[in-house]
Amino acid sequence: MQKTVERMPSDGVVVTLERIYDKLIELELRMGDHPKQLDDHEIRIRNLEMKVWGFAGVSGIAAVLISLIITNTGG
Repeated sequence: MQKTVERMPSDGVVVTLERIYDKLIELELRMGDHPKQLDDHEIRIRNLEMKVWGFAGVSGIAAVLISLIITNTGG
């Protein structure tokens, strides 16, 4: 398969469908398992976000309780 790009007189470039197809195949081969890795990464980020927001909620409740204890004991 010969990969050539023909020059147009106006310094433009003619790109054939064959050339586009070859580049798409090349890209697909380079991507490999990346979509699966991206899904795994997204799951890990969601789990981390749930832990962070859970910790923030527990910390907020603890802060309120400690504040109430301090103000009620006259400390």
